[in-house]
Amino acid sequence: SFGMADEESTVQYLQHYRGCGLGKALQDALDELKGSGNVGDAEITMINECYDKCINDALEGGGVVENDSSLQEWHGRTKLTIKGHLQMFRGVDSVWTLVLNKGSMGKGPEMKQVNVRVEPGDQEFNLDALKIVAMQKAQ
Repeated sequence: SFGMADEESTVQYLQHYRGCGLGKALQDALDELKGSGNVGDAEITMINECYDKCINDALEGGGVVENDSSLQEWHGRTKLTIKGHLQMFRGVDSVWTLVLNKGSMGKGPEMKQVNVRVEPGDQEFNLDALKIVAMQKAQ
């Protein structure tokens, strides 16, 4: 059953992740199912609450790391160096959004891509744009 226990249903989970690719795909699928009459509003609410809980539980603390042993060697030791043109910065209700895109950096007029360097491993990525969304963990 998809239903959550009564004590859990009173907990409000962050709905922020409904706006990511996976969340949007879920909403599109639910809209299609509702349009064809296969689900009602109560079922959609229940599914969205389950999605919110699962996403938040997976991303809380070491959630993803604890469930994937291949990530354990990186946990707490990974360093990212990001260089790019900061197009937008916004902080609202303990949610910070930064958007970096390619632009002129330094003294030269040439346009440079957003550069992301991952250590350890010395992997490097060059991107046209990068969006970072960060939230403060609930106390």
